[in-house]
Amino acid sequence: MRGVDSRKQKITKILIVGVILLCLNISAKADHITGGEIFYTFAGTTNGNNSYNVTFKLFMRCNSGRQFNNPTVVSIFDKGTNQRVSDINVNLSSSETIQITNPDPCITDPPKVCYVVGYYNFSINLPANANGYTLSSQVNYRIQGINNLQSFYSNIGATYTADIPGNPATINNSAKFTGSDLVVVCANNRFSYSFGATDPDSDELRYSFCEAYRSGIGGNNVIPPPQPPYLSVPYGNGFTESTPLGTNVQIDPRTGLITGIAPASGVV
Repeated sequence: MRGVDSRKQKITKILIVGVILLCLNISAKADHITGGEIFYTFAGTTNGNNSYNVTFKLFMRCNSGRQFNNPTVVSIFDKGTNQRVSDINVNLSSSETIQITNPDPCITDPPKVCYVVGYYNFSINLPANANGYTLSSQVNYRIQGINNLQSFYSNIGATYTADIPGNPATINNSAKFTGSDLVVVCANNRFSYSFGATDPDSDELRYSFCEAYRSGIGGNNVIPPPQPPYLSVPYGNGFTESTPLGTNVQIDPRTGLITGIAPASGVV
């Protein structure tokens, strides 16, 4: 799971990386949603309302037998009060297939790493306020057999969010991850992977691991997400929200580079 919290603290934006999936020499039989993110650009102000162009991006296993929700629901909440502002039905704009063609030579029998990426593009108009806004959307289910969750959770739903800061920083563009979104590393071996991002406002970026959010629904129902705050997924098996890839893996707070010794084989 990928998440961006674009809160402005002076000139700093904090990017939170809630990692649920890296492919660690896994089989290709698991399915469903493997990650996502929400990002936006400022599009101007008219009659006191700020306009933003928003993209909700989801990743799904190839040949999973599932389709992206079309439409899906993206909800807007007041960031200060957590009160619901509106729910928007958003149609799937486009999709593409990405895959690894040259895996790491350390893998003798590499799995097929292939994702379908879905894009929901839409625009919103919001009155400027002191609190700012939270955008969120939820899906079920994540990929099956996630190793860094409690053992009785074979898969679980996901909620993805992005924050729009309040006055005076409402004229804001969110940061956007720049990685290829594809990675296979060898279990119990040293690796590095960049979760770096770019920011159109040239704001300073800081990175940290955080909890990934579970959804508030069951089954494949397409309904608005509940209001924040959101519950964390149930980490287990020695993993936590601050060590979602194990205690031997760190993220550089200045660059977003993830390095360390990969955990045992599985989906984490």
